[in-house]
Amino acid sequence: MKEDKDEKITLEVSEDEFKKLQRLLEMHEEQKEEEQQREQEDKNTNFVQLYRDHMPEMRWLMTNHSFASSLLFFILEHMDNRNALACSYSVFEDYFGKSRMTIYRAIKLLEENGFIDVLKMGTSNVYLVNADLAWTDSRSSKKYAKYDGKILVSKKENKDYEYRKQFDRFKALRERENLK
Repeated sequence: MKEDKDEKITLEVSEDEFKKLQRLLEMHEEQKEEEQQREQEDKNTNFVQLYRDHMPEMRWLMTNHSFASSLLFFILEHMDNRNALACSYSVFEDYFGKSRMTIYRAIKLLEENGFIDVLKMGTSNVYLVNADLAWTDSRSSKKYAKYDGKILVSKKENKDYEYRKQFDRFKALRERENLK
């Protein structure tokens, strides 16, 4: 005889027992949602890992070239999960308040010493962080790096763009707390 998996069972329960069963089902659903949320958080989507093998190079950079080090950390902070950041010099000029030549020299130093590669994109650049130095995705994804890039634009270069009011609150916070 073939068993029917959708066989229905009739149960008689009191209203109080029914409410308890409902609550148990709700708790089970909440628990499943919490598990899913924990799994999402465990994926470590908001991190940059640095490899120990290249810590001496990082120490050298921080000790001998503090601005280039700051620039590298800016790129690390803003790169996508494929180690790429697309932006113009104006973004760096606005953020750091440094001259174009100072920025150029720092980028050249980073490139010549293997910290980054620089690709041209019109009048902007795409900065590719050496994946053997730092990585933001799972280690198994390194071989699939495709450099789809995160793009930063400068307000100075985009004067016609209407900046939305919700960002005014961040601006006020940054000014009040002197954040950069």
